[in-house]
Amino acid sequence: MKVAFIGASGHQGLALEAVGKVAELEFRGMAAGGPEEDVTPWHARSLAPLGVPLFDDWRDMLDRVKPDVAVVAPWFHRQAPVAIECIRRGIHVFLEKPMALVPEDLEALRAAWRGGSVKLCPMFALRWAPAFWAAYQAVRDGLIGEPLVLHAQKSYRMGDRSGLYAARATYGGTIPWVGIHGIDWIHWFTGGRILDVTARHTARDNGGFGDMESSGMCLFRLGNSGTATLSIDYFRPAAAPTHGDDRIRAAGSRGVVEVMDGKAVLCTASEPPRLLDLEAGDGIFADFLRHVRGGAPLRVGAEEAFSVAELALKSRESADTGRTVPFRGR
Repeated sequence: MKVAFIGASGHQGLALEAVGKVAELEFRGMAAGGPEEDVTPWHARSLAPLGVPLFDDWRDMLDRVKPDVAVVAPWFHRQAPVAIECIRRGIHVFLEKPMALVPEDLEALRAAWRGGSVKLCPMFALRWAPAFWAAYQAVRDGLIGEPLVLHAQKSYRMGDRSGLYAARATYGGTIPWVGIHGIDWIHWFTGGRILDVTARHTARDNGGFGDMESSGMCLFRLGNSGTATLSIDYFRPAAAPTHGDDRIRAAGSRGVVEVMDGKAVLCTASEPPRLLDLEAGDGIFADFLRHVRGGAPLRVGAEEAFSVAELALKSRESADTGRTVPFRGR
């Protein structure tokens, strides 16, 4: 299976995790997603040692390489247009989230995907993190009852960031970039039964990164009368042991399941807290390639991915306007 890379501004490295796990996997080329992007450092570090050539233009690369799958991770405002072109050419797409920065681009991408025959998977890699997968299974299996209270957390170090992050036009906002993972968990755990969102965010103390929001909160009203919240920030201290601190807690009448520090803990009315067994798996990209090749099940379908992306943009809209925004949850 031939794979080409377009852009190096996100989580394109997820594709490398499939090396040695999927038969006949070939990385055939890489190119920047636009003139503002310099992919040479990542190419030199990650792909050049594998003998993967660097192309000057991504369209020319697609013409010459004719890949089966494109790993699309350019500057964020180019995600949807690049993905649409790949779909037009019949190329399956492994796409950086949030897939699109404005509703019009998201709808154009959705229409292109529905009108074609390719597979599309967003880089919602944390669904493949063993602790989150174990917690989801506990919720799915009814071990906590129906979840009525959920809280998700995404906290990152500020670190050094490119000019991409300084402008809303290219970055899209911290809610759709960082927060979308927590939005995805909430959508996933609740089966998408979300009625509306009320959100707030601020760019205060953002390290001088222009428009980039430093922090925010989202409140989701659930269709079962429950509530979910999400906190997002770039305030994780530089001295912290990891770049990110990802958490979720889901509670129902039968128990509580929590993910923190890479562990999943379940406590129910009939048993004290216990660590859930974790399954390592082969990762999101290996599973996507198997999905492309033979229709193997995938933990996130394209329709659900579009719904999560739409909810992320509606959450940003709420934070921008100060209004509660409805969502067509199930």
